[in-house]
Amino acid sequence: MLRMRTTLLIAIAAAFAVTLLLAFDAVDPLELPARDLILRRLPQENAQQTVVVAIDEQSLRDLGAWPWDRGALATIVDRAADAGARGVILDILLAEARDGDAKLANAAKRLPVLAVAVVGEHGRWLLPGPPLSESVTAAHGNFELDHDGILRRLSATKQSSDRSLGALSVEAASLVTGAPIPVGRSIAPAFRTRPRAIPAISASDLLRDAARSKQLRGKLVFVGPTALALGDRVLTPTTRGRQPDPGVTVHAAATESIIRGDIITELPPIAAGVFAAIGIAAILLARRRRIAAGTVIVTVAAGGVALLANGIAIPFVTLIASAAIAAGVLETRIIIAALRSSEERYIDHRERDAESKRVLAHELKTPLASMRSLTQLMNDFDLSEPERNRVASLLQHEAGKLETMVGTLLDLERLPLRDFATSSSIIDLGDLAAARVDFLRASAERTLFVSADRDVFVRADAALLERVIDNLIGNAIKYTAGAVTVRVERRGNNAILEVEDRGPGISETEREKIFSRFVRGTTAAGTNGLGLGLSLVSEIAKWHGGAASLETVQGSGSRFRITLPLAPADAKAGAM
Repeated sequence: MLRMRTTLLIAIAAAFAVTLLLAFDAVDPLELPARDLILRRLPQENAQQTVVVAIDEQSLRDLGAWPWDRGALATIVDRAADAGARGVILDILLAEARDGDAKLANAAKRLPVLAVAVVGEHGRWLLPGPPLSESVTAAHGNFELDHDGILRRLSATKQSSDRSLGALSVEAASLVTGAPIPVGRSIAPAFRTRPRAIPAISASDLLRDAARSKQLRGKLVFVGPTALALGDRVLTPTTRGRQPDPGVTVHAAATESIIRGDIITELPPIAAGVFAAIGIAAILLARRRRIAAGTVIVTVAAGGVALLANGIAIPFVTLIASAAIAAGVLETRIIIAALRSSEERYIDHRERDAESKRVLAHELKTPLASMRSLTQLMNDFDLSEPERNRVASLLQHEAGKLETMVGTLLDLERLPLRDFATSSSIIDLGDLAAARVDFLRASAERTLFVSADRDVFVRADAALLERVIDNLIGNAIKYTAGAVTVRVERRGNNAILEVEDRGPGISETEREKIFSRFVRGTTAAGTNGLGLGLSLVSEIAKWHGGAASLETVQGSGSRFRITLPLAPADAKAGAM
């Protein structure tokens, strides 16, 4: 009787704890990646209802820089209508009037056309204006990202100011299903059709060859940018390789899920708590707890996968951990440590993101304020020609600084999106460094030494590594006096690139954060710079699977070291 009462109390306490943990999303950092892993392992579905007309790199080369005359979009809509498409979804903001609007408005009268809208600075929707507003339906394109930057759900409707808009994917799906838009609901597409599996046609191909429009028959035609640095990119639960997908393909994939009814519904926390209590009670009452726990764990895992395949998500990690704790297989302190570690990583990521945004705003504010003051000086005062030339020169300098900052920041953001396999080749790091030093010697009023081992092969993007070498040597020349030494050598399974100077060195406290964005050492005081060069060096090294580090040279000076993995032997043979 006492054992039964104790078991009941433990089961009730476990149910209460599990319910609270799930209700407050405390275990999301563990549950969501586990769910994503299973979704990636489930059989994938082919796209049946959607096709993307991509504004890709080829289209930009053929038709010119974006944005285009909207007459081109009108032609795409006309060709979709001629082919018998169900509708056209424009993942393109149409808030500003442009040439070709009348032509696009007329084309949009031939079939349903949706266009994305976003909320502006003053909390009002940026909607298509006349004449487009008469024939184009606006829908919101907001992505609701979780703490880890992955899109797992979207709002069926979004309210701003005095108007509510349906989600682009939900509105598109309703063109096929005829279902009403669910107001105020959060929808979690399973993304069993991956964004990269959506059929795509280059916009330039469609505009050049009307016969290509046959692929649009009976489809929802999504039109939007897929070129790098044009439009947003998003990670989904089924994304492989942490390479974000273009927003237009994500909208199309979500539409496929909604049309099929492939939506994930989470098990209510109280129901999960009840299941945890039943499982724990069964284990505690069993004679062989570990066998009972194993049975419960296998049941949860197998049943959870089957349920997820049918759109019901259970808290795998929480229920399995509960069973393991009950059996004494897993100590409570390990669970607490894992949760605490996940929480600390989340808080650290959030704090670093907030700090990065704060620093960025501050750094952008400085040149913009200078430019504004210089512009007011030119407008408000009667300056002589030499004075105007001097102010114009200063204005140009500040604009150049701003352009460099934005360009480097874009490079930092684009780098993780590049595919390493297709962007890299086998190169000899020693030859690359020696050639770069020879080139820099011609313009550097400084002695540059190079010492490079032979046949130090790495798989890399040569242009990016040249940029690393230029940055490190440039910093050494700018901030120090004396000779600069560049070394390339082989250490174990790694290739080492070092740039050493004989300057005053960098203090230990500064070394800890010198590779962060907008950080400059005290030795850089009084010199031009943005504090982004070493951050770019570090990101390039990480993209190559390596790392950047810094150490003080005995006596004086600094040694910057880039560590990269050596290329496999068979790859080296092919490069020689």
